[in-house]
Parts: sequence; structure tokens; C-alpha cells
Amino acid sequence: MKLGLRTAGQRWRKGSDESGDDGAALVLALVFIIVSALLVLPMLDYAIAVTAASKVPDGKATRVEAVKGALRTAMADPVELYKLCDGAGLNSSRPIQSPGLSVPITTVCYKMDENFAEDESKRPYGVTSTQAGQPLPLYFTVPARADVYPDSGGLDPFKWTTDINEVREQGTIWKPELAAHALTPRLSASFAMPTGYPACRVFFPGTYRDPLTINTTTPVYFASGIYYFENTVTISGNANIVIGGGSIDGCTTDQEAAFYAENAPETHNITGLGATFVFGAAGRLVVNQATAGPISLRFNQRYVDPTDSNNLPSASVSIISVNGSMLGPAQVDLNIPATIVVPKSLAPTVDGTMADAVLNEYLPSTLVPPDPIAFPLGPDTNPIIDIAFSTNASVTIDVPGYVYVPQGRFRLDIPLLNLTADQNKSINFTGGLVARMIELPGKNPATFSIGVAEVIVQLVLRIRSVTTTGSPIVVGEAVVQVNKNGGYAVNTWVVQ
Repeated sequence: MKLGLRTAGQRWRKGSDESGDDGAALVLALVFIIVSALLVLPMLDYAIAVTAASKVPDGKATRVEAVKGALRTAMADPVELYKLCDGAGLNSSRPIQSPGLSVPITTVCYKMDENFAEDESKRPYGVTSTQAGQPLPLYFTVPARADVYPDSGGLDPFKWTTDINEVREQGTIWKPELAAHALTPRLSASFAMPTGYPACRVFFPGTYRDPLTINTTTPVYFASGIYYFENTVTISGNANIVIGGGSIDGCTTDQEAAFYAENAPETHNITGLGATFVFGAAGRLVVNQATAGPISLRFNQRYVDPTDSNNLPSASVSIISVNGSMLGPAQVDLNIPATIVVPKSLAPTVDGTMADAVLNEYLPSTLVPPDPIAFPLGPDTNPIIDIAFSTNASVTIDVPGYVYVPQGRFRLDIPLLNLTADQNKSINFTGGLVARMIELPGKNPATFSIGVAEVIVQLVLRIRSVTTTGSPIVVGEAVVQVNKNGGYAVNTWVVQ
């Protein structure tokens, strides 16, 4: 039997079932690699080129978004933006802090225009006295001022009532009515903000019948709304008070006070923005230095939604008295013969109509002059606004809204004999003042204003943000209207 072996020199003979394609797979593999190289390499080149090219628009997009972020950051706090840019001009800028982004950006603002609270035709008399035979101090009449009511202190007690107007209008005396006040009784104690918040004592709108004294160093905040006082509010010592929310920052805000003040009342009565003090019965405001120390008392302007009929009468009013007198259970006009005539105050009723203020549980102010017939030698009542300083300690009083106390005295007394008592004093009633007597028996403060000022309430600003390094340079500009109370509107917005 022969074994299937081959000897040297013999060749293996293929059977008929063998294909004979040795090495063909290698050729196919080489062909595939060549074809793939012809396709993949150009594709890789294309991908690399596209990736490199996309870095340009990606980089620009990042810088565009950074500029947009800078503009948004500038408008995140409109009140601070108003304060910061108020000192800018059309061609002089003020820097605005930019957000801490990886793209360096510079942001500035320019002041393009200013808008006043009202135009000339709506600006009423800024200073009026109503008691017959009690003319204004020379400060208001020499030199003559156009905003002073010319018949102030005349002998006819009816004269001023013929020039009153329920709307603000030039050449008239504005007569605001009372807003509906919350009947919620309030104690004279304030509410503290909790640990973790700045030191602050809070008062809430409502009816205060007990005397209220503020003379501590802890800052005080009166939440926005209507405050009705039937007794004395005394501010002295180191008092630091902000009344109502608005452009002047208090030690807290309306929202924080309502939600977080310790043991805050369930009914907080916060309405609108800013606050109005209403004085009825024996209520009055006393600011003095019975205890020495710096005093800061600042009102924020009162703003109310036009649809809020119950609170709308308080718009633009900082201090007002309940006017008229009681004849039995009825409220009537105050009429003291040959002395003073004051129309009674009205207030909204539950159905929204205006009626005698007593129906809303107001009491007319009793701080009126004595009847010269019944009490010919009777002493006068206390001033309804009584400001007196005897030291050179710092004092700031800012009242931007209307003060309408036509049957009460307004007195500001800085003694002549104290050579420095008028220093460090800034007292400004810039919303207008109507009182039966306006008394300045001593010196005037170093900074002093009473009347209706041209109050700027809105700035038109141009905000410009620009990248400072790298390429491309991206510039963003926005023209905005910013209100002093924090409202704003964007007129234009361009980023390129």
C-alpha cells in the first residue's frame, strides 16, 4: 500500500475540487484600502476644515451672548442703574460693573434725556397758608416766587377755597382726598427682622391710636401703604427711618417684611409703593433732638395702580390731615369765623364712591386754631408738623410727596442763639405744602427747600457694552427708560 507522501521533486497535484485562488483575498484587501483612502482622507480633510472654520462663528456667538449678558446685568437693578447713571451726560459716561464672564467686557451708560413728574401745566401752587391774617415768612415772598399762592395769609378766610382743585393744575391749589385706610388696629411696637437679615424694625400699615416714639439706632422701615395716626408720632435720638418702598433703600423691603418679619401680622395691608401718613384727631408728627444724635427721616414717593380706586387718592401724597370738624355725629367743613375755612375730607366707601371721611372711621384733626369769639385769648394748638433742633447733629428729612394739612400748623424751629444748629441740616419738602400757618421762627437749615420742585422721575439712558480683547469685537447698545421707583422699558436693543 502506498502512503500519500511525496518525495523530493514531486509536486502536489490539485484535485478537481480545489479552486486555485490563493492570494486573491490579499488583492481585494489592498484594493479596499486604496479605495477607502481615496474616500476617507478627503472626508477627514473636510471635517478638519469645517471644524476649524466653525471656531470663528462659535467664538463670535460666545462673545455676542456675553455682551447680551452684560446688558441684562446692567438692567437687573433699575433703581441702582438710575442712581448710577443720573450723573452721566450725553457725551460723558458712567461705568457699570460687568458680569464676571470669561470674555472681558466694558459697560457704560450715557444720559440722553430726563422726564419730570409732571409738565408745567399740571404743577399747582407749591406753598400755601390758609389762616386769615397769618402771612408767609419772608423766605417764601422775598424774592417773589411763582409757586407761592399769592393770597396766602390774606384777610379773607374763604379766598383760598375758591382756588382749590381736585386735580393737579397750574394756578390752583391741589386738594387731594383721603384713601381708604385699613381698620386693622396696630400697637406702637415694631416687628424685628430675623437672624440672618440686617438689623431692622418694621411697621405695617393700619390704624395707630397710641403714641409712637422712634429714637433708637436700629434702622426702621415703614412698609408701603396707608398709615392712620390719632396720636403723636415722635422721631428723635439716632432714628434712621425710611417710609415706604422705592428709590431710597430701607433696611428691608415690602416683600421681605411681609414674609419674614418675626410675628408679622397676617393682614399686612401693604399696598402700592411708598407710603402716606394720615393724621386725624390729635395725631401729629414731631421731629426733634430731645436726645442728641443724627436723624434720618426719608419718605419714598407714593405710587398707586390707577385701577386701585381705594388707594388712588394717596398717589403722590406723603402727609395729609383729616379735615373738617364734627357737629354731633356729622362731619362738616371747618369754619372758625374770620379765621379759617377748610372743606371737609372725603374718603372712598365700600361701593367706591367718595363720602364723608368719618364713614371710613376717620376723625377730623383737632389741631385747629381757637375760636377768637369764644376763646379770644386762648392758646393755639400744637403744630401738626413740628420740627425743632437745638444742636449741630446731622439731620436729613426728605419728603418728596405732597403735604396737605390746611387746618394745622407747620413749624420748623432752629434757634438763632445756637450758632451751629443750622449746620449739618438738610430738610426738603419738595412735593408742595399747604398748612394754615407756616412758621420759621429761627434760622433756616443749611440745605432747605419747600415747594413743588421739578422732580425728575425718569431717565432715558443709552447703555453700551463692548468686548475689550480678542476678535471679533462685539458691541451691544440698548436705549432704556428707567423710572426712579424701579420701573423700566427697553426702547431699542442692538448687538453686532
